[in-house]
Amino acid sequence: MINPAGMVDSKYWLDINLITLDAFAENNSLYIPHEELYFLEILSPAADYGDDSPVLKDTYDKQRNLNTNFNTRLELPSVMFANGDQAFGFQMSVRGAGSSRGIEYHTSKFIYEGIDFDPQQNKFLELRNMKTSALSWGEIALSYSKAFTTFSSKYMAIGITVKKTLGLGGMYFNVPYADYIVYNDSTLSVEEMDAEYAVSMPLDYSNDEYSSDNGLTLGGGWAMDLGFIYEKKRDGNGFMRVRQLCAQRWSSYKYKLGISILDFGYVKFRDNAFVYSYDNAQTYWPGFNYFDPQSIDGFTTEFNFHFAHSPAADDREFTIGLPTAVSLQYDLHPPGYWFFNTSFVYPTPVFRHSVIRPTQLSFTPRYEKRRFELSIPLSLYEWSRLRAGIAVRIWNVTIGTDYFSSWTGWFDFYGSDIYFSWKMSFAKGNCKHQESHFHKGKRYYKNACPDF
Repeated sequence: MINPAGMVDSKYWLDINLITLDAFAENNSLYIPHEELYFLEILSPAADYGDDSPVLKDTYDKQRNLNTNFNTRLELPSVMFANGDQAFGFQMSVRGAGSSRGIEYHTSKFIYEGIDFDPQQNKFLELRNMKTSALSWGEIALSYSKAFTTFSSKYMAIGITVKKTLGLGGMYFNVPYADYIVYNDSTLSVEEMDAEYAVSMPLDYSNDEYSSDNGLTLGGGWAMDLGFIYEKKRDGNGFMRVRQLCAQRWSSYKYKLGISILDFGYVKFRDNAFVYSYDNAQTYWPGFNYFDPQSIDGFTTEFNFHFAHSPAADDREFTIGLPTAVSLQYDLHPPGYWFFNTSFVYPTPVFRHSVIRPTQLSFTPRYEKRRFELSIPLSLYEWSRLRAGIAVRIWNVTIGTDYFSSWTGWFDFYGSDIYFSWKMSFAKGNCKHQESHFHKGKRYYKNACPDF
C-alpha cells in the first residue's frame, strides 16, 4: 500500500488478502550479458548462461560505484473494510530488505576479481561513506483512513498505518572512511579506517547454524505510514446512509493527487547482538588472500585480531532504520476503464544505520474491470535504468513484475522482481441479490443492495 489514505475510497467495502508474495533484487555493477540469454530463460532452472566463467560480468570500465538492493515480502491473511467516510485495516507480514551504497568501483573490482587484480595494486585507494545494511522483520499493522472533506466534487482523505515491528535478524557494516593499498596478490595494508560492524541473527555464531535459544524475535520497534489524498470527483462523493455495508457506492474521479511517508520507523536489536567500532584503525595484513572465515565468529575474531581490537564487543544492542521514503502520486482517470498513474518514491533514511530504498519514478497505464485488470508499469530506477513490466489480475488473483524487460533476453540482466497476490474482494454496491452496475458503462456503483 503506497498510501494508506486510499483505503476509504477503495472500490471494495471488504478486501481480504489471503496471501501476497513479493521478491526483488538488483544491482548496478554485476550482470549477465544479454547475449547469453534468450526469451524467459532467466526463469528456467535449467538456464544455460554460456561457457564463460564466471557467469557474472562487471562494469569496471564505467568506474561505477556498486549499489545493491533487495526486498522480500510475505503478507499473511489481512483484511480491510470501509464504512462510509472511514476505513479500517489489519495486516500481518514478514519482510526483508537490504541495501549497499558507496562501495567504490575499485573495491567492487577486488570483490569481483580478488586482490590479485594487477592494475589496482600498489595504489592508494579510498572508501568514503560506504553503507551496507540488511534487515528481516515481522509487522503487525493497524490502519485507519478518513475522508474529511466531501462536499461538491472535492474530496480529501488522510490515512495512517501504525506497525509493531518484530526483529528477526539484522546487520550492518558501515565505513565512513578508509584508505588502503594492495601491494600484491597476498598483502593488504589499511592506513586508516573508521568503521562500525553489528550483527544480530538467530544463529550460533560459532558454526552459523540456526538457534532458537533467544526466542523467535531478537528485538522490536515501531513504524508508521502516513498519507493524504486529494481527488476531483466526477459524480459526487458517493457517500450515503445505507443499511448494509455492501450498499455503499464508489464514486469515480477525474484525477487524484497523493503524498505519503512510508516505513517511518525502526527495529532495535537486543538479543544475540554485538557492535564493534573501529576508530582510526590500521593493519598490515600479509596472507590476506587466505582470509576465508567459515562463521560469523571466525570473521569477527580474525578481523579484530588484525585491527588490534579487543574481543569484547563495544555494545550489545543497536538500531536499524526501515527503508523510509517519501512518495508522490498522481492518478488520471478519463471516462471508461483506463487509469494512468504516475508515482515517485524517494529514499529519506532517518536513522544513522538504515536500509536505503531505491529511487523510482514510474508511469503505469492500467485497464481495470471487475474481473480483469492489466497494468503496464514503466519506470526509471535509480535515475539510471529504464524498466518495463506487466501485471495481470484475473478475478482475485494477480501476478506481475515491474521488470519484465529483464526476462526478455534483450538487455543485460542486473536483477528482477516478481509478485503474486490472491484476495477475496467484495465490491461496493454489489450485494446478495443484484449485481453492481459499475461495469455496465456506469462510472460509479449504484445502490444495488436490497433490504434483506
